[in-house]
Amino acid sequence: MEIIDFVSFLLKKVFKPIEIPNAFVEEALEITIKDVNYHFPLLEREFIIQNITCNNNELAIFLYRLGNICRKYERKDLLPQLHWLLKECCSCELYFNTEIDTGFYIVHGEGTVIGSRNTIGKGFKIYQGCTVGHRKCTPQEKGCTIGDNVTLFANSSIIGPIFIGGGGDHRCALHYNERYTAQYYYHL
Repeated sequence: MEIIDFVSFLLKKVFKPIEIPNAFVEEALEITIKDVNYHFPLLEREFIIQNITCNNNELAIFLYRLGNICRKYERKDLLPQLHWLLKECCSCELYFNTEIDTGFYIVHGEGTVIGSRNTIGKGFKIYQGCTVGHRKCTPQEKGCTIGDNVTLFANSSIIGPIFIGGGGDHRCALHYNERYTAQYYYHL
């Protein structure tokens, strides 16, 4: 399968790579195809696979899904190399312990950070330079909760354990934190 060969190729960029089970790669591919088809239902499987191999938008989604699967199966030894590949190949940082439902899509993901312990609904789309996360790094602090079909446009930030409701476009340079809830900014 082409995607397994591609992952092997990517791992050559990693110092002392650890092989990733083919079943993990195949599962990540299937989820990534569902993610992309959520927004672009007419794209065919082969085209999406091609984009994973030559486009950092789909590659970032695929690497996130692969890391999330490795975490699910308690293969934490595989995570550092995937985290590094996300930064090196896609210029973004996506933590694998954030749960993102079907329909995740990244547009020009350079500089995008989705921190740890967030919960994100279906159809989430994020553009370049966005940050989703929290300030404190304690295991007790939960991250953000984002509803279904939310789009974060360039340079938006959501910081703190707050809720962003579903179905909204949150535009450039909006900054949500625990002091200012989404209701104050929602229609700007």
